[in-house]
Amino acid sequence: MASKCCLLLGAVFAASNVIALEALDEQTMSEVTGQAQGLRYTSEFDARIDSITYIDDDGMGEADSSVGTLSMAPVRVYTPTNRPVQVDLEVRDVNGEKALVFTNRDLPFEIEVGSIAINGDSLGGYGQGNFQIGSGDAVVTYLYAGGFPVNGTPGNGLTLDVDIPASMSFETYFEDEGTRMTTTVDFGDPYDAAGGGLLLEDISFDLVGEGLRIGLPTIDGGNINFYNVRIGEDVLNSLALRNIIIQPGGYLLVKNARGADEYGIEMDSVIKQDSGFDFVYIAGEVDGSYPNANVFELSAGVLMASDFEVKGLRMNVDGERGLVFDFDNTDANSGASANLVVQDVTMQRSDKVGTVETPVSLGTLDMQINLSNNSYLQVQGH
Repeated sequence: MASKCCLLLGAVFAASNVIALEALDEQTMSEVTGQAQGLRYTSEFDARIDSITYIDDDGMGEADSSVGTLSMAPVRVYTPTNRPVQVDLEVRDVNGEKALVFTNRDLPFEIEVGSIAINGDSLGGYGQGNFQIGSGDAVVTYLYAGGFPVNGTPGNGLTLDVDIPASMSFETYFEDEGTRMTTTVDFGDPYDAAGGGLLLEDISFDLVGEGLRIGLPTIDGGNINFYNVRIGEDVLNSLALRNIIIQPGGYLLVKNARGADEYGIEMDSVIKQDSGFDFVYIAGEVDGSYPNANVFELSAGVLMASDFEVKGLRMNVDGERGLVFDFDNTDANSGASANLVVQDVTMQRSDKVGTVETPVSLGTLDMQINLSNNSYLQVQGH
């Protein structure tokens, strides 16, 4: 790994030809004390890992199960040539709390995974990069001591807020047997130049009696756009999640396998009632002129009319079955449930969205979703 780091401490040294110390006048003192406090970390790197492998020693934990593996190889994380990572760090008061604040005005990370494989059979490769942030904008991360509060007392972990600007975008790709599918991820609002972006608040991490509790972020409006899903140069479509609302109190609980003699991971999760978003399917290429008369949208509001609950979801890697997500079919409480409402379903030209020509809704879908403890999802390579 090549690494070059530079730490700017803001120290100023002065000396005269008689090696004497002189009193500073008020103007000079104001110039010194008025400077910004904190540290700036600058780094260029190229990290390469031959292989990362997760081993499930007993597969599904059944009599006919065998050891399974989930691997990524090779893995490379690096900065582009002559484009170092630069992070400003400072401690400051944020809404009455002390926080360690990280400010990134550029995120020049490139990530490449040559192959993601289950039991040695590849699913394909993955990559992410070409991060762009508009001039004057930054990704800001706030780190607080204490995790999810219980009876008003913060937990033993930590809490993060992440503020992503509307001007940020990056590219992702999935590649299999020489064919690459690429997507541009964007956080802007095409209908409001002053809108967009995504503020993720109260992401907490706590070790509790049952395992690791990860508090899902609270979101009060925001956008994620997946523009121009394309194979080569041919655009398939675009998707967007807009006006995202995630109510506080949701979580993911990651636990050890239930049985004392088992290996694996079990998870519970809750997304709170009244969370939702606008789902948008976009037909036509999104470019600098979007929204325009050549691009069309199918949109709908998605609302959680009840808590979306997942209980006892297990993850195992089996030598024969592959990566398996299932529930304990001997536990009647295992499964997933939600009351999902899809409303205001409309189809229109993108340049007509929000105008007086907005069409009448096609209707509303009210769905009570239940996955029994006999449900499962099985993923295998080829």
